[in-house]
Amino acid sequence: MLRWLLVSLALALATNVAAFTDTPSPKPKEPSDAPSQCQARAWVRAPDMVPGEVIAGDVKIKLSGQCIDAKSFMLGLRYKEKVFWKLRREDVPIPKRPKLTYNQTVPKNDLFQVRFQDFGSPDYNEAEWRAYENSVQNKDLWSVHEEERIAFEIKSLLADAGRTDPLSRNFTTRFGVLVPNTNYPPGLECRVGSMPNRGETDMASSESIYEYFVEIGFSNGTNSEIPAGITSFTPFYLSTENKAPSINVSLSQAPAHSGFNTKLSKPSADRLWSNYTIEVSFPEGAHVYQNSSVNITAVVHRIGYTNRTDIPVELCASSANGIEWHSQELQNRSLPFTPFIKALVPSMQHPRLSQIAHPVPHFPCSAIKFAATPAHLPHKSHIFSASSEPLSLSLYVGHDAVPDFSMYYQKLGHRVKLDLHIKPDPSEVLDNEFEKIQQETVDADEFDWVPWMPRQTPIQMMPKQTHPRSLFGDTNLLSVVLAQKQGAVRSMPVHYLSDKARQPVFVDSSDIADLRLMLPEERDFVAPVTQPSIKMFAKGEELPRRYFPSDNLRDPIYVGDTWVKKVLPMIAEGQHERDIVDHLFVVQR
Repeated sequence: MLRWLLVSLALALATNVAAFTDTPSPKPKEPSDAPSQCQARAWVRAPDMVPGEVIAGDVKIKLSGQCIDAKSFMLGLRYKEKVFWKLRREDVPIPKRPKLTYNQTVPKNDLFQVRFQDFGSPDYNEAEWRAYENSVQNKDLWSVHEEERIAFEIKSLLADAGRTDPLSRNFTTRFGVLVPNTNYPPGLECRVGSMPNRGETDMASSESIYEYFVEIGFSNGTNSEIPAGITSFTPFYLSTENKAPSINVSLSQAPAHSGFNTKLSKPSADRLWSNYTIEVSFPEGAHVYQNSSVNITAVVHRIGYTNRTDIPVELCASSANGIEWHSQELQNRSLPFTPFIKALVPSMQHPRLSQIAHPVPHFPCSAIKFAATPAHLPHKSHIFSASSEPLSLSLYVGHDAVPDFSMYYQKLGHRVKLDLHIKPDPSEVLDNEFEKIQQETVDADEFDWVPWMPRQTPIQMMPKQTHPRSLFGDTNLLSVVLAQKQGAVRSMPVHYLSDKARQPVFVDSSDIADLRLMLPEERDFVAPVTQPSIKMFAKGEELPRRYFPSDNLRDPIYVGDTWVKKVLPMIAEGQHERDIVDHLFVVQR
């Protein structure tokens, strides 16, 4: 029975694949192709895809208006990813931004003013600003590029109207997806978190999407594509050796804005600052699962002049995304912003998914104690070195942390960011202009007669009127692994960029049980080899965000969230065998 099913599926899929490979770069049909009197909506409920699994889902299609010409429903699923960049020509740098000063030209007691003049009118050198604007807006001085790769697109016919019978206006059916033993990238939450679009800076962004869609065919030969929701993918990882060597992390002056690359921070005005490094190690390994913690041991080393009294008092740690771009154009660029990305996972509202509480803070800190008196360096009596006692930090990684994965346009990873708070030497030069203004505003004997207070530091051991400074460093040793049940021993999936990679395929819901009884190698024979396509967007059509143009978590719908909240509880109530329910959680984490 299983062999016959295997052969019949392979023959049927070979025909379908041949029909879809005539067009190397599939282009979705616009909804405007449909008769304007007919409106349609579609929804899918299905768990996330997992390599080597067969998942079950259902789809609902609802028609409204004059839809008598609708002749067929087809369900589709595709994965696509893109990259965008806007880079300034390195041989023509942007001129320095002119300064603006504001003068109050309209009195605040003018009861008949038309415009809001809280800041007044700006004073500026018109010639300087014109030259600056012309330089920024000159498109010939920028390289703008957008490229898209479609890894797979599959379709399955759901319903075909006969000569007399019209399609149902409220159509619902079940379907199955056979996922080969191929690791595709994890689904990313790209619906929020747009990049700042400042015209005078370089920028790079990427998007990826697993999307279900319904294609409606009409009697006049046109098709209309209706979005049915986005889904996700859970890559499978075999356990590997979890050892990480100790590493010395160099520190630099922390950037003024947390989103900026550290290379953009200005150097210190004080050349006598002490030099700090942090020796970091992971005693239990650097692999950490989602929704769990990793232990970090750190030792702070200081080398400085004997007459300086700066003291490190606190070390804080946090995790952040680490993106390595594969494009040669982006590898040597210091981009001003690092995008913040999360994994697309079901919300934690379901009791089975939220049973683990956050064990530790996201940004742990630890006070620093030096182990011994400073030691003078040989032949340099005016310089000494000192090291702290080992510090222990427990860094929490959220359930939606992005696992490590190498995609077509970028490599996803994680970095441990270290923030060292220092009690400065009294003679240190202030680099913060605002702090200088605060000190110059009032004399020392006037301070007790004004209501404002000096900036407070979060480090309690510092004197109240001490202005702290911070040094920043990071390391990429941390590796985030998906928190998934491993189940039976399996072979490592093929990477989706490999020549041996295969793509998912729709199967009839009635065949799901028999397919799950097959060996993974047998099921892989059913799935066709991938035939990806790449598209370059024409000049002037490039967009930083194409798949998710607006920040809206409700649109498009994440079908995995719907499945967890609306389908899984019903399945769990109707099942008496624990292993069957656990199998569903293997698919959905």
